[in-house]
Amino acid sequence: MEVAFLGLGNLGRAIAKRLKDVFGKEITLYVWTRDISKAELVSSELGAIRLLSPSKIPESVRFVFLCLFDSNAVEETIKKISTKNKILIDLTTNFPDKVLIFESYTRENGGEYVESPVLGSVIPASQGKLTAIVACRKNIFDESEKLIKAIAEKIFFIGEEFSKPSILKLINNLVLGSFMLAIGEAVAIGEKMGFTPELIVDILLSGAGKSAILEAKKSKIISKEFSPHFSVSLIAKDLKYLEEFLKEKMGERDFFFSKTKEIFERAKNNHFAQLDFSSVYAFILKNLEDKKTNKENHKK
Repeated sequence: MEVAFLGLGNLGRAIAKRLKDVFGKEITLYVWTRDISKAELVSSELGAIRLLSPSKIPESVRFVFLCLFDSNAVEETIKKISTKNKILIDLTTNFPDKVLIFESYTRENGGEYVESPVLGSVIPASQGKLTAIVACRKNIFDESEKLIKAIAEKIFFIGEEFSKPSILKLINNLVLGSFMLAIGEAVAIGEKMGFTPELIVDILLSGAGKSAILEAKKSKIISKEFSPHFSVSLIAKDLKYLEEFLKEKMGERDFFFSKTKEIFERAKNNHFAQLDFSSVYAFILKNLEDKKTNKENHKK
């Protein structure tokens, strides 16, 4: 089985490794990413073949995974692929209307498009415990299912309802971003009141904050170590996509989550862009400290 994997960010790299771990010698894996040094490192690490460009995918490759930053990157990449007789499995969190364009373009050029955004980040990806929301033709799903099952323990297949998986993924990330912001603000406020992050996290896990997201991020918050699993840039992009999509469909109006989007965008623009999105806690803490310093300086 020959598979190409395009996009080796934190999530993409974990998924590519998972595919290699599951299928071993059964799979011939080709990899590509814009960062040449990263592509060389991952290809060596996985025993994969590095592609110089998406246009260099061999004709014999049937499955092409895309796990890219945004819809602009997907659009640019798809146009470089010879899609004839290929199944494109797009794991990217896309702007919903763009998916309709990608599916139409792929079909018109002799290929098949599988919309499959995933819920979960690096650790569940490495364990094959993501959740996939999939839209495509049933026969194409049947052909691709073995690969998707290798990375996702739960699959929601919704037929040919293209764009709906992306809408559902963005709605999920509305909750994800809003909850992470609430946790971050709670811990930051508690810390400014003199409590340790460890105590605040333990209290939250025993009360209203008990959740998979706090369990997953508690060590990052306590240690203040924010190497990225899911970056601030990505959550800011997803919330922006959702806001723009809803305004297109529902008209101009205020959404409560727009404030969450605004705060993640501020964090992104203040050197937090490539950090894990749990670093919003550190951003809020810094903001509280900066305001205190400014107030003290003003008194002087």
